[in-house]
Amino acid sequence: MKTIKQPKWDRQEGAPIILADPEGPNKNPSFNEPLRVGQRATGTVDGVEVVVLLSDILTTVKAQGEIVGIFDGQNEKDVFDGLRIGDVVFIERKDMYSLDIDTDIAR
Repeated sequence: MKTIKQPKWDRQEGAPIILADPEGPNKNPSFNEPLRVGQRATGTVDGVEVVVLLSDILTTVKAQGEIVGIFDGQNEKDVFDGLRIGDVVFIERKDMYSLDIDTDIAR
């Protein structure tokens, strides 16, 4: 069983940016869109973007998921600040910079 990491996410102002396909089923999403398995949440740690594929929804605003991307500007990283691609992390809606609700898995 993997350890669930709890990074110190950067503080975000307001609700996350909701990303949706304007031609898809969620073309008019709510700012209070519930978390669902398969969505991709992006939070930041010291300004570095960490993309998490949500896999276990704990509440409407809390989830766990696998890190699928780490980006420092245009540079993709495998490891940053003790986090690595494939790690399972805990993330809350208040920690999210953006939430992609139209990923293939989430449909």
